[in-house]
Amino acid sequence: MPLRRLIVLSGLVLLAVTAISPAAALGAAKGTDRPLKGTTTGSLTASLATGAATSSFTGNLSHLGAITGGDVATLTATGPATFTYAGTDTLVAANGGELFSTFTGSGVFTSATTAESTQVNTISGGTGRFADASGTFTITISSVIVSISATSETTDNTDAFNGQISY
Repeated sequence: MPLRRLIVLSGLVLLAVTAISPAAALGAAKGTDRPLKGTTTGSLTASLATGAATSSFTGNLSHLGAITGGDVATLTATGPATFTYAGTDTLVAANGGELFSTFTGSGVFTSATTAESTQVNTISGGTGRFADASGTFTITISSVIVSISATSETTDNTDAFNGQISY
């Protein structure tokens, strides 16, 4: 094989390997990948009849600063002490920009008044600098029931965020 043809072929193989490598697959489509880490605290109120739930929280996340946020979700009991849920989330960054995501999660009651859950969020854009944002993050949630009535339950939550955002 002539040297010129070998060099061209080697270049094409190198290009193909680069295009399918994990590093290329994880690269940002419209921005730079950045870590998204931090903690929040807040509360959640859920209907015991329908599973409809809303939450609000505050905290501090890397690349967003001081945040406020809220979720709308539907919880489903899957066993005597287990549950799943899905919903949407809005985070409001220190500069007023909003970050939107959808999520699914699952959890377990660790006692009559406490639960642990893990939630996976997929970022679906936002406003301002987050208009074309993408990425995923996981939230580990510790919940303590603070009130319960015949129709609803309220918990206080501590959340740990870990993931990445690209914008």
